[in-house]
Amino acid sequence: MQRSLVFAAACAAMLCAADAGQWAKPAWIPREEGLYRSQVHRGGGVRTRPDNSMESFLWSWGHGMAPEADARLTKDGMVIAFHDNDLKRLGRGITPEFAATPIKDLTWEQIRDVDVGSYLGKEYSSVRIATMESVFAAMKGRPERLLYVDEKGAPPKLIAELAEKFGVIEQTYYCSPNWRKVVEWRKVAPKGRSMVWLGNFPKDSSPENVAKTEAFVQQRLDEMAATGFDGIDQVQIHVRTDLKRDDPFCPSTPFMRRAIELMHKHGVSVNVVTWTEGTNKEVHLKLWDLGFDHFTTDYPETLIAVVDEIKREYAAKKGK
Repeated sequence: MQRSLVFAAACAAMLCAADAGQWAKPAWIPREEGLYRSQVHRGGGVRTRPDNSMESFLWSWGHGMAPEADARLTKDGMVIAFHDNDLKRLGRGITPEFAATPIKDLTWEQIRDVDVGSYLGKEYSSVRIATMESVFAAMKGRPERLLYVDEKGAPPKLIAELAEKFGVIEQTYYCSPNWRKVVEWRKVAPKGRSMVWLGNFPKDSSPENVAKTEAFVQQRLDEMAATGFDGIDQVQIHVRTDLKRDDPFCPSTPFMRRAIELMHKHGVSVNVVTWTEGTNKEVHLKLWDLGFDHFTTDYPETLIAVVDEIKREYAAKKGK
């Protein structure tokens, strides 16, 4: 699909206003060596390990992947790693009224001792909410530990200040579906990293929904391309997979090949998440063959197997 860059003038003006060009993209490395940038959603995946917990972050890092943390603010300004607006889904041992109270209306003292792990099983009953300070502290002096930070109310300036405090700003990817928020982030964190995620969730992969999904992604690519993807290190594309179709992917295979080629020309690495076939190793390998650089997953055990297979394949080729 070809579209004109209809937003070029407006985006160029924004680019100038953002004092663009002051940041550099990470050095380009071979794809198989960049798989450590693969992301574990919410730090532990879906019903795999407790959401946003220090235990899950350490597990992800230990398996060579980068966890995602959702940065939220308490009433008294503590930045915590927590996804939901309240404690209804994760909290245990608290009253229904307390569980339904928005996090933003609770202090750190009120929530620091709440069990947020045993929703997955009693073996996780010791899990407590992690502060972002503790997460950044665990990254200090460990440059291989990357973190994707999805803003859930903690402003970019505050996230940048905490990451700078522990000397981990270059290990921190600020994530948003709105590329303009990345401009704001790079103003306060020129040495930080960034990822724009393009999520669209059609109910099926009909031709109409494939076209709508591609139009959605293309519009945002046009907007970012008008700025030269300035300040954007990584883009994530959400892919619906239907193995009953000749082309199982939505967006379509040809569309994604063109999109990846465009972003690679601008030095942007491209991440993919298949939100309907996350446990299927072969689907991940097909997406790798399309040219994606790394993955996001809700099923880290599957992704570990995929990454191991890719690395073995490349090692075998080098050995020949």
